[in-house]
Amino acid sequence: MRLNRITYVVESIVYTPGYILRGVDFKGRIVYQSMEVGVNSLGVFDEDVGEKKRLTSSVVHWSGEVSGDGRRTPFTVDVAKGRELQVVGFVDLDKDKEFIYSNMNPVRVLGIADYDGKMFFVGASAEDIAIYIAEGGDNVEKLVKLNAIARISYAFKGLVVGEGNLRRDPRSSEIFTYNLGSGELKVYTPKEGSVNRNPIVLSNGKILFETNAVTGDTNNLMLLDPETGEFTELKLLVKDLENFKPVEYPFYREFDGRIVVVGKKYGRSRIFIDGKLVETPEGTIANVYVANNKIYYTYTNLTKPARIMVFENRSNRELLGGKLPKDIEDSFSSIEFTWVKSPDGLDIPVYVVKSRKNNEKNVFVVYIHGGPWSEVADAWTPMISVLIAMGYNVVAPNFRGSTGYGERFRLMDIGDPGGGDLLDVEATTKWGFENKLGEKAFIWGYSYGGYMTLWAMFNKPELYSCGVAGAPVADWEEMYELSDAMFREFIKMLFDNKKELWKERSPSTKASHLRAPLAIIQPQNDSRTPLKPVLNLVYKLIEHGKTFQLHVVSGIGHAITSLDKLAEVLTYMLSFIEQCTEG
Repeated sequence: MRLNRITYVVESIVYTPGYILRGVDFKGRIVYQSMEVGVNSLGVFDEDVGEKKRLTSSVVHWSGEVSGDGRRTPFTVDVAKGRELQVVGFVDLDKDKEFIYSNMNPVRVLGIADYDGKMFFVGASAEDIAIYIAEGGDNVEKLVKLNAIARISYAFKGLVVGEGNLRRDPRSSEIFTYNLGSGELKVYTPKEGSVNRNPIVLSNGKILFETNAVTGDTNNLMLLDPETGEFTELKLLVKDLENFKPVEYPFYREFDGRIVVVGKKYGRSRIFIDGKLVETPEGTIANVYVANNKIYYTYTNLTKPARIMVFENRSNRELLGGKLPKDIEDSFSSIEFTWVKSPDGLDIPVYVVKSRKNNEKNVFVVYIHGGPWSEVADAWTPMISVLIAMGYNVVAPNFRGSTGYGERFRLMDIGDPGGGDLLDVEATTKWGFENKLGEKAFIWGYSYGGYMTLWAMFNKPELYSCGVAGAPVADWEEMYELSDAMFREFIKMLFDNKKELWKERSPSTKASHLRAPLAIIQPQNDSRTPLKPVLNLVYKLIEHGKTFQLHVVSGIGHAITSLDKLAEVLTYMLSFIEQCTEG
């Protein structure tokens, strides 16, 4: 095993910084989130003088966008060593100082917005889920209970808006508004049973959101008049966006009366302003901010870490971005998007990333994304990139339940986790053999991807010669008992309230089926997929005499906010896969 090569690859990829745009402040500076200092932090970049400045000394768990007046940026801090019990804070962009509401009761934060010198967020405790307000010196109050999975997306003109599973139907989500004047909570849907997301408030007081109410599948942009309750489709002057036919809209905002939209399909996205296409590189665009007669945006693809770009004078240039070593860049041979037929006839979208060095390995890795309501897109993913640099071809299925391919496809996982999605993983693995990606197949994933790694190795052991499960679900029943209010609701929603499936679809019930070497990498303080069920699975593997490794990563939770800890996880993964390759 080439430990020097593993160390070099991991350090080259992990410590090449990525940058995520959070907005432009009232001074005209770029506000960004990055791990450039080794941990998640907020910073500003003054384009005029070319200087960066760190804004937060605390480790940022995640952050919101710059407030509408450009004077504050909200963020959260995990105060429980990775257990995702968070307090909220903000950066004062006038003084470049952070303030943290350190005396509040920590909660799991789901969406945050800064408006009129106040912060609004959804918080989940062990008991309930509610909307909170943070204002004044150190004052945090609960405004209203929701008791459903929900998140805040925006606050403006006296309204706090968001989305949630408010009808308690696992297959729908509704828009909500909270009126700061009256304290009234209202729930809206253009069609019962539809999926509605990401509402924002426009300058005319109307609410813009995306919905599948029109097609029942792919999303459209729709307007809601909160005064009348009337819904209308958004119509834009230029038809480029309409002709692009997006599946979904990961980002949209209003800047000086212009509607800026990111439309996405098949894992790639484009920018449109009032419906007109802005020419940008192929890949993924996460968000956009228009200021100073320029279009700033976060851009990435499978070969490039996230970077902040600017479009001006009909051309694109990079403002902030990390540079990979040339030999790491050159290890990427090709990126292909294709469709694989699942055994039940469903077409599964798949990304295939090939390594120039694969003739040294003759092995391919099936990478399983987390979520499950997520996807592998044309976006930088260190969990894939390190494999390419080490010489492994990677095939990454967007199994049923993945986002990005319409709501019908995403909702197929509801009530059936570990069922149809396992068929899709199996089909993708067989496709890899048929298309000569390698003579052996390994499998690896994190979170729900870790669950599917265990589930595939226990249910389709003939397909895989090796596997690595990161932060997996080992036992759904035990996970439910250990979860807070938010994740209890998540499990009920995912299983469509079919509690009888919890045990049936738990890897802990099939430990005896393991045939190939397995490594489990588990964060010690994980509150989403806890350590205790993983340890109970390990005891069963011991009882059955199975070959495995267990790595418990100390001091972190499910979300990795430290580059050193990410490097540790990826080093464990690559070392084990190299051992499997060498036999």
